[in-house]
Amino acid sequence: MTNGTQRHQEIPVLRDHIEKQNKGNNSSQKHLYVYDKAVTDFVWWDRQKRHANYMISMLKENSIATLVQSIPFDSRHETNTGVEAYSVYENKGIKFNVVDYRDPETGKLHRFVTTLPMTINPGTIAMLYFKRWTIEKTFNNTKTRCSSF
Repeated sequence: MTNGTQRHQEIPVLRDHIEKQNKGNNSSQKHLYVYDKAVTDFVWWDRQKRHANYMISMLKENSIATLVQSIPFDSRHETNTGVEAYSVYENKGIKFNVVDYRDPETGKLHRFVTTLPMTINPGTIAMLYFKRWTIEKTFNNTKTRCSSF
């Protein structure tokens, strides 16, 4: 993001927006943020749950976390196609959920991390991240095409 004179990294801007939103937050309103794995901050994410702010991202390959427990899910449900595991992990006392999803078309394993309640279908979590990724790729392609004119 930019104000016309200097570039701002999107993550500090997003965090600032969320913190301002928290001050006037209507506790009955929930927010879901689906974003890049570069911003994984388990302590900050955990604090956001008090404000009904939930996160989905990709788990970094170098993340250090301990498996706490498996989360049961209906592997026969169409939404969960490709989900290999749904689990609770812990990092420095902070618990979060991880979805291991293997893309049926490419065979590639993706690991999604979320603070959503474990009652949410793991396939829904994977789908939401992929929707975000599709939007980002479309935006980047449009931006590239427009800059070439």
